[in-house]
Amino acid sequence: MKNKRVWNVRELSGMTLRMKLLSGFTCMLILFLGTALYNLFQVQEIKTQLNLQNNKVELKLMALELKEMVQELNIIASGLEISKKVEYIPIYNEKRKLYDVMIKRIGDTATTPEQAKWRSQLIALTVDYTNTFDVAAKLIQEKSLPPADLDKNMEYLYNESQKLMGDIFTNVDQFYVTYSRDAELAVAETESSLDRTVTVMLIASLLVVVFSAAIATVLIRSFVSPIRRLQQAVQSIAEGDLRYKINSRSQDELGALSRSFDHMIDQVRSMLANTQAIASYLSEHSYTFHGFSRSTAAANADIIRAIDEISSGADQQASHSEQSSYIIAELEKEIETISAFSQTVQSRSREAAFNTHTGSASMEALKQATGASQSVFENVFHEMESLSSRSSQISKIVNTISDISHQTHVLAINAAIEAARAGIHGRGFSVIAEEVRQLSSQTGESSKMISSIIRALLDQIGGLELLLSDARASFDQQNGKMSESMDAFRQIRGSMDELSGQIDLIQEQIASTKSKNGLLVESVQYVAAIAQETAAGVEEVSAASAQQDTAIHQIASQADDILSLSQQLFEEISRFRIGEGEELALSAGDANASGGQSISTAISPGGGENLPGEAKEHVKDEAPVRSTAEAERDAAKGTAGGQEQGEAMAADGNGAKRNATESGERVTGQAEPVAAGAAGTAKRRRPSQTVTAAPAEAAASGARSEAAVRSLTDTRQEREEAKLAAAGTAK
Repeated sequence: MKNKRVWNVRELSGMTLRMKLLSGFTCMLILFLGTALYNLFQVQEIKTQLNLQNNKVELKLMALELKEMVQELNIIASGLEISKKVEYIPIYNEKRKLYDVMIKRIGDTATTPEQAKWRSQLIALTVDYTNTFDVAAKLIQEKSLPPADLDKNMEYLYNESQKLMGDIFTNVDQFYVTYSRDAELAVAETESSLDRTVTVMLIASLLVVVFSAAIATVLIRSFVSPIRRLQQAVQSIAEGDLRYKINSRSQDELGALSRSFDHMIDQVRSMLANTQAIASYLSEHSYTFHGFSRSTAAANADIIRAIDEISSGADQQASHSEQSSYIIAELEKEIETISAFSQTVQSRSREAAFNTHTGSASMEALKQATGASQSVFENVFHEMESLSSRSSQISKIVNTISDISHQTHVLAINAAIEAARAGIHGRGFSVIAEEVRQLSSQTGESSKMISSIIRALLDQIGGLELLLSDARASFDQQNGKMSESMDAFRQIRGSMDELSGQIDLIQEQIASTKSKNGLLVESVQYVAAIAQETAAGVEEVSAASAQQDTAIHQIASQADDILSLSQQLFEEISRFRIGEGEELALSAGDANASGGQSISTAISPGGGENLPGEAKEHVKDEAPVRSTAEAERDAAKGTAGGQEQGEAMAADGNGAKRNATESGERVTGQAEPVAAGAAGTAKRRRPSQTVTAAPAEAAASGARSEAAVRSLTDTRQEREEAKLAAAGTAK
C-alpha cells in the first residue's frame, strides 16, 4: 500500500500544476454536478407535490366559500320574503350566477361514485332552493293574493328554504371533509418528500466533502515538498547565504520555478559583486553633493534676506502710494464739494440778479402806478371839495325848505282859525288847512332829517378831507422812499452783475484745479500701480526663493540620506556569503576610511592602482567565482567591454542630465548643478585605456545597477519637487 501511494505521488510529480488542478477540480465538479442534478430532481418532485397540495387546499376553501354563498342567498331571500321589496330580486339573480358557477366547479371535482351521488343531491337541492325564491318573487310581483295569504305563503317558503339550506350545508360538508382529508394526505406526502431530500442532500454533501478532502490531500502532498525546498532556500538567502541551490528535477511549474530561483541566485551573486563599486561611487558623490548643497543653501539664505528687505521697501512704497492716492481722492471729493457749492452760489447769484432786475422793474411800475394813484387822489380831493360845497348849498336849500315849512304850518294854523270862525261854511277849508298843516309838519320833519344827514355828511366829508390830507402826505413820503429804493435797486443790480462775473471766474479756477487734480490722481495711481506691481514681483521672487531655499534644504537632506544609504548599503552587503567561505568584507566603516575615493576598477580610468586595500582584495577574490572559460572570454572581451561600459556610463550621465532638466521645470535652482554634475561625472568616467582588472559583465552589471540607483533617486527627487510645487501653489 505504501509503495502504491509513493507511486501515485511520483505519478503526480510528472504532471504539471495545471493538469493537477484541472484533474482535481474536474473530479470535484463531477461530484457537485451529480449532487446538484439529484437535488434538482427532488425539487421538481416537491414542486409537483406542493401543486397537488395547493389544489386540495383550494378545493377545501371553495367548499367554505360555497357555504358562505348559500348563506348570502338565504339572507337576500329572507329580506325579500320579509320586506316584500322587489329590489332584492336582481341582487339575488346576480349572486345565483356565481353560486351556479361554484356548484359546477365542485361537481367537476367528483371522482368517485360516492362523490358523484353527492353532486347529484347538491344539484337537486340547489334547484329546489332557488325555486322557493322564484315562487316568492313571482307572488310578490303579481300581487294577486291578499296580504294575509301572501304572508302565509312567504312564511311557508321561508321555512322550506331554511330546510333546503340545511340539507345543502350537510351535502357541502361531505365535500369539505373529503377535501380536508385529501389536503392532509398531500401535506404528509410533501413532508415525506422533504425529509427524503434532506437526508439525500446530507449524505451527498458528506460524500462531496470526503472526496474533496481526498483530492485536496493528494494535491497538497504533491505541492508541499517543492514548496518546502523553496522555503528552505528563501530562508537561507534571508540569512545571507547565497550558496544554497534547490537543483529540482521536477517538470511541473514548481520545478521550473525552482530552476529559475537557482538562476536568480546566480544573478544576485553577480549583482552583489558589482554593488560594492556602485556604493563607493555613490558615497564619493554624496560627499561632494552634500558640500555643494550646504554652500548653495547659505548663498540662497543671503539672497532671501536681500529680497525680504526689497519686499519690505516695496511694501512701504506701495503703502505710501496708496495713502497719497487716498488723500488725493479726499481732496478731489472736497474740490467736487466746493465746485458744487460754487455752482449753487452762481445759480443763486443769477437768481438774485434776475430778482433784482425784476424788483427794479416792479419798482418802476409801482412808481408809475403811484403817480397814477396820486393823480386819481388829487381828482378825488377836488371832487370831495366840490361835494362839500354842494353839500353846503343843499344845507342852505334845506334850511329854506324848513323855513317854508314853518311858515306853511303857521299859515295852516291861521287858516284853521279862520275856518273855525267861518263856521259851517269854513268846514271844507278847515279840512284843507288841516292837510296843509300835516304836510308842512311832514316837510319840516323831513327837512330836519335831511339837515341832520347833511350835517353828518359834512362831518364825514371833513374827516375824509383830513384823511386825504394825511394820505397826500403819505403819498409824498412814499414817493420819496420809492425814489430811494429805485436808487438802491440800481446799486444792487450793479453789484450783482459784478458778483456774477467774479463767481464765473471762481468757477473757471475750480474747473482748472479739478483738471489738474485729475492729472495728479492719475499720476499717483500710476505710481501706486507700479509700486504694487513691484511689491507683487518681489513677493513672487521671494516665494520662489523660499521654495528654492526649501528645495535646496531638501536636497541637502537628500544628500545626507544618500550618504546614510550608501553606508547602510555597505553594511547590508557585508552580510551576504557568495562563495565557499568568502564574504564581502567591505563595511561602512571601511568606506568612510577610504575618504570617498573611487574603488571601482570598472569605472576608474586609472585601473586598479588607486583602489583601497579592501577593494583590491575584493577584485582579486572575484575571479575564482567564475570558471576558467569565463575568465578567458572576459579577457578577450576586455577592451570591448570597457568601451561599452564607458558608453553606458556616458548615457547614464546624459539621462541624469535629461532628468535634471525635466525636474528643473519645477525647481530651477537645483536642476543645473545636478545636470552639470552628472555630465562632469560621465566625462570623467570615459575610459582611456583597456580595462583588465574586472570582467566586462561585472562592469555592465555595475552600470545597470548605477542607472537603477539613479532612477530611484530621481523618482524620490521628483516626488519631493511635486510636494514643493503643491505647497507653492497652495501658498
